[in-house]
Amino acid sequence: MKYRYNQPSKPPVYLSTMVLTLSNPSNTYNFVDLFCGAGGFTEGFLLADHQRFRLVAASDINETAMLTHTERYKKQLGLDYFFLAKDITDQDFVDVFVQGIENLCSSQNSIDIVCGGPPCQGFSIFGARQEEDPRNSLFHYYLRVIEELKPKYFIMENVPGLAYMYHGKAVRKIYEQVSKMSPRYNLVGPIFINSANFGVPQVRERILFIGCREGMPKIETFPALYTSDVYVSCAEAIHDLSFLQAWEKANKYSNEFQATTQFQNESRHGRLFKKFNISHDQEQLFNHEAANHSPEVIARFAMIQKGKGLESIPRPLWEKYLKTEKKWCVKLDDTKPAYTVVTLPDDFVHYATPRILTVREMARLQSFDDTFIFHGPRATGGGGAGNKKRRIELPQYTQVGNAVPPLVSKAIAEQFLKALDSSAIPISSSKKARLRRVV
Repeated sequence: MKYRYNQPSKPPVYLSTMVLTLSNPSNTYNFVDLFCGAGGFTEGFLLADHQRFRLVAASDINETAMLTHTERYKKQLGLDYFFLAKDITDQDFVDVFVQGIENLCSSQNSIDIVCGGPPCQGFSIFGARQEEDPRNSLFHYYLRVIEELKPKYFIMENVPGLAYMYHGKAVRKIYEQVSKMSPRYNLVGPIFINSANFGVPQVRERILFIGCREGMPKIETFPALYTSDVYVSCAEAIHDLSFLQAWEKANKYSNEFQATTQFQNESRHGRLFKKFNISHDQEQLFNHEAANHSPEVIARFAMIQKGKGLESIPRPLWEKYLKTEKKWCVKLDDTKPAYTVVTLPDDFVHYATPRILTVREMARLQSFDDTFIFHGPRATGGGGAGNKKRRIELPQYTQVGNAVPPLVSKAIAEQFLKALDSSAIPISSSKKARLRRVV
């Protein structure tokens, strides 16, 4: 089994929690996270450089998302920022949000980056696609906030379907609206990315739109850090969590399933906790509870072949005992990355145990640390668009599936950091003279 990382000689040692002090505040960059959900973008920006990226504000319509986000970043990490739990389509959203930002930032400290992934479920390959789905137009409101904040950069993350469905109508609308904004922005995109290229154990494909304020360096590519021969596999990511059977739950790791890869060790110790010098109980485990499957469901899961779906169940057994109305369900292949993690937990079956994945295992596949605790109900019952309860309560599985993988966000943030730093380099008087002669 191939793995890119070197094995650690010993686990890192953590110090007690300490107040973060910036040695050079003038080199910090303020960012805002809209449609933030649990906090995938926020996590990645802080992973990129927690001393130079400053979270100023975040917003999501759902109060459960606010709970998960604030418990992580306010209580665990001690960050002081403004959170607004409000519908971005509300008439007073911009005024309330800007006021919250102004309470934290002086006029000299502008917003450098706005990040977010406005939902566009009508463009997703999963479920019913509807061009007139009102969620498809949320990017209009997102751009309205950007026009008010006037950041140096903004980023929009979305599903690949937005780029080509409905004859590219959504892309044309985005470019049309951006072209009318003041100040002017150069828009780059759609840029296609695969999460597996950034160390995420999942082949999650997404598109990015990058807005660069006029005069700022363009950001046009995000170089891959991993190639297909060294992708992080499912087993390399979650095998140390594989001790649960159906109906079981655990709040501690198992001594019989030790962390054996760098990814597992980093997940247990916490990538951000290490940066913030935060100590924690390294035996404690959160969000690790297996589903209460019936014997029939367990038998069905046991008969699915690795890397395949329900069609791999022998037909006689399927017809006589194991038939179901469910359309899509796949068993993970332990030697490969997972397919795209979505919000429905019963879409994936564990490669070694006939059960669906726990919230913690799904979070690992999204590259969230084990120190990142998801709050709210674990699940809210059956799937499908008709489950309005899942939209309202935003269960843990949905928070995980909707998130931007933090390691992807980290790679994005690193490119922003390079561009912002290059734009801040002063030009010497001799160079200015040469530039005038050239002109």
